[in-house]
Amino acid sequence: MDLLTAYNGLLIRAGLYLLIFWPTVGYYVYSDTEKRGLKNPQLRGILLGFLGILGLLIHLGMIQKQD
Repeated sequence: MDLLTAYNGLLIRAGLYLLIFWPTVGYYVYSDTEKRGLKNPQLRGILLGFLGILGLLIHLGMIQKQD
């Protein structure tokens, strides 16, 4: 069994997900956090970017709660 195709390509799908959504969501969260003057924009961008779409929803929920 090849490692990359094991479990119907789970490693490939997870890798592509992180490759596409981590930088995109991370940059959005970082720039929005910096624009709003919140603490730790880099840390928020990295952590919430890693979560991808879920991280984006968390960020938007936190922002909406503050407003």
